[in-house]
Amino acid sequence: MTENKEKTFLHNPFCRAVVISKRPLMREGFQIVMKEKAAESSQVLLADYLELNSEILEQGDVVVLELDSSQQEFIELCDFLKHLKNKSQHVRWIFILPLHLLNLAVERLLTTKTSLLSLHEPMNSIIEHVFNNASDVERISDCLLQEKAAQTSVNDMVKTSLTFSECRVLRLISKGWKLVQIATLLEKNYKTVSAQKKSAMRRLEIKTDAEMYAWLFSEHGKRELNIPPYNQ
Repeated sequence: MTENKEKTFLHNPFCRAVVISKRPLMREGFQIVMKEKAAESSQVLLADYLELNSEILEQGDVVVLELDSSQQEFIELCDFLKHLKNKSQHVRWIFILPLHLLNLAVERLLTTKTSLLSLHEPMNSIIEHVFNNASDVERISDCLLQEKAAQTSVNDMVKTSLTFSECRVLRLISKGWKLVQIATLLEKNYKTVSAQKKSAMRRLEIKTDAEMYAWLFSEHGKRELNIPPYNQ
């Protein structure tokens, strides 16, 4: 097992990497690990992506760029890189980023020569991406995807913290009942039932009836409201 991992790391032992990070520890640590894995490799260490230019890219095979910025700063970065990427199409790009930038990064940065990694990515995983061809590694790392899944799960729990009354109203709506009929059935004022429906929609961050029905008939919605088959 160890032997296979070493072969993966040394896929391109002469790799020339440009490492861009505001953190000195990241730059220095990366350089040490790369040298340990392949003494023939070389590194250019930069503290700011604005230091990057065509001349530096011509001397590199891969750029490792650590991002921890606002969305506005990220958009400015994309505009800055657009020209450089077009002029240096031989370069592979590894972007290390926080989860809140993932969707924008997929939209603006992801190509066949791009990998997206997590700020919490293990160093071994980063090194593996550096020494591998883009086709040999995930374009979006498992670590980043796991963070995304975990966040989605947490968001779902927050969104669906419905009260008993709200659940009951939504459950009846899912069965085709109108608000007037629900009010009669529950012996409540129509305005009360309507308010409970609106309150539930706010909690779910749903703005239209169409979105509400989509949620009601989703797997998650059925599970939360205990609609068959989840009540079995």
